[in-house]
Amino acid sequence: MKKNILFSVITCLGILAIYSCKGIYDNVEPFGGEKVYPAKFDTISGKIGFERVELDLMKAGRITNDQIYLGKASKTIVEYDKERIVVDSVVSWVNVPNLKQSKLYRFKVYTEDKYGNKSVPQEIALIPYTNNELATIAVQSPRIFASRSNALLDWAENISSILLTYCDLEYVYEDQSGVVTEGKRDVNPRIFASNLKTGDEVNVDVDYRVVPKVNGVEILDTIVLSQKISFFMPSPTAPFLPAEADVLRKNGVTTFNVVGVANIKKLTFPIHTKSLQDLFYFTDLDEIDLTGGTLFEMTKTSYNRNAVVATVGGGPFLPFVRRSGDMAEVNARFLVDLLENDLVKKVKYIPYSLGIDHLLTPFVESGKVELVNTPTDSNLPSAFFINGLLETAAWKIDLVTNPPTYPAGSGLENVMKVTLRDRSASLIFKIPLDYQFNSELYPYLRFKVFAPDKSFFPGVYDNFRVIWPRFMNRIWGFPTEHPYGQELWQPGKNDNKLSDAQLGKWVDMKIDISQMKGKHNRVIVINIGGEPAITGGYNPAKEIVYHFANFRLSKN
Repeated sequence: MKKNILFSVITCLGILAIYSCKGIYDNVEPFGGEKVYPAKFDTISGKIGFERVELDLMKAGRITNDQIYLGKASKTIVEYDKERIVVDSVVSWVNVPNLKQSKLYRFKVYTEDKYGNKSVPQEIALIPYTNNELATIAVQSPRIFASRSNALLDWAENISSILLTYCDLEYVYEDQSGVVTEGKRDVNPRIFASNLKTGDEVNVDVDYRVVPKVNGVEILDTIVLSQKISFFMPSPTAPFLPAEADVLRKNGVTTFNVVGVANIKKLTFPIHTKSLQDLFYFTDLDEIDLTGGTLFEMTKTSYNRNAVVATVGGGPFLPFVRRSGDMAEVNARFLVDLLENDLVKKVKYIPYSLGIDHLLTPFVESGKVELVNTPTDSNLPSAFFINGLLETAAWKIDLVTNPPTYPAGSGLENVMKVTLRDRSASLIFKIPLDYQFNSELYPYLRFKVFAPDKSFFPGVYDNFRVIWPRFMNRIWGFPTEHPYGQELWQPGKNDNKLSDAQLGKWVDMKIDISQMKGKHNRVIVINIGGEPAITGGYNPAKEIVYHFANFRLSKN
């Protein structure tokens, strides 16, 4: 019985062993054909070019091949449509050219190893910039000026736009003698064409180099846009529209055409002139005077507020004034055109007066531009000083110009008597709105001041020894008066406080105003006292009276 049981057990174990051995690799067989994937690119992004795209494939950026390690990957593959691009190395970016259709391309990029195993692909869809898009953009046309034998093409506005960025241009035209002129222009392009025939059609071929934009973003490539600009030269009696008609009339021009300006040999422009555009129509000038000469006077600005009525300006141009703000280069370049083409013999100019010095400097050494000398000191006219009451009651003074009596002194000119009437007593000096101080030429304010003796300044009234100059574009009572807003600056209140030794006699004061450079200041406020807080209001025991004289701007 035991033998039978033992035989049965051995038999069962044998059967189990046979079946167990037979299926030993059954669980491995499904993995016998497993695909081995090489390492993949860790990102993908694209940039659009003209009929191409660039695909970036590494978060590390565009690095060299020897800096890339993607396991056993050895090739870079790009697939789109039915195209396949193979790069025999692993690269961080690829250029995909010849995308001539304006459509959405779907790109699949992956690596391959030497056995042809592919990585998991990175995918992106992009639309390249093609001739279809190029046909929808254009460069704005230039302004065209034409005179007797010359023409000017002037792109007054920025050529760049939301659709393109302008780089430069090349042009070519043929004059009436058959001479072909070629040239290149970069920023702020202007083409001055000469020796053209009245009545003829003129053709200027222009090639613009631009970078198109997609959704406001520049594409990768610079392309050329070609355009033919055609126009007819006017007849001698064809009228032109002047930019500064009143200025030309003042110069004796009554008829605005080529014939009407043919005999004009000299033109004078006021310092406040807005544009020199009209110079283009004058092609045989001996002189251009930009100082205003004796032909023009300063403009005027009038005030009527708080019972103060005043007018500043008029009369000859003061040496220390200049145009308010620099003349726009597009309006000044007409003068440069004449200088470059020898169409004017001499230009007279006060340094910094129009803010176009950088344009005229190249012509100074040759003598074509004469820089006019101005005096070392230039007086501030008494008529341009105004009672501080114009601003507010707290600025009130009693102002007497050229009083019949005043403290004795030597070399006194333009004496003013100033009686303080409130705690912020101020004397205001203004020039008209069309101007600003020429602080590049005159960086110092000088004047004489006579203050009463120390007995007039007890206690809190000791503050009224302070002479506090303040420089600005406008006073606060006229918030919208100045196109450049407010550009206030001022020294410290106690920087110019009179000492005991300076009381009761004439004292010379010198204020550095070079900080005014780059601003549009046209107002000087001389505050006396620094605006102290006084309990019970301004009520001095003795009336405080100052005298001022010899206000001037100085070069040193």
